[in-house]
Amino acid sequence: MKLTIEENKSFLEPNVIIKCAFVNEEVNKIVNAVNACQKKFAGVYEGKKFYIPLEDIYFFESLEDKTFMYTASAVYECEHRLYEIEKLIYGFSFCRVSKQAIVNIKKIEHIKPQLNGRFEASLDNGLRQIVNRHYVADLRRMFESL
Repeated sequence: MKLTIEENKSFLEPNVIIKCAFVNEEVNKIVNAVNACQKKFAGVYEGKKFYIPLEDIYFFESLEDKTFMYTASAVYECEHRLYEIEKLIYGFSFCRVSKQAIVNIKKIEHIKPQLNGRFEASLDNGLRQIVNRHYVADLRRMFESL
């Protein structure tokens, strides 16, 4: 693969052009990475609304009829339900790990087995999420495709 970066002060915003003979898995990964940089989720923190880039979100969690998104330094309340988020982020590096959580697999530091076929995912910000046994196969599949 050849990569060329052209820097010019007259450009108003970055412009990504992919030239290829055909679209394959490698090209799709590049497209997904570029799209992830542009996608943002609205979240409320201390009464203020913020727009958080998808790549900065560690996981989404549903607790007591509210949905939260966790970043390295803060927890934001999100206006979407988990099933809506799952549809909005389909194709990105997020995986459902339980009925209550969707995790960014790029933020997982390591995974270790627990009792009853479950796993514990330790994230690089120190937080942990339990991976329900019903979602372990999906998580493994996504790791292999990274």
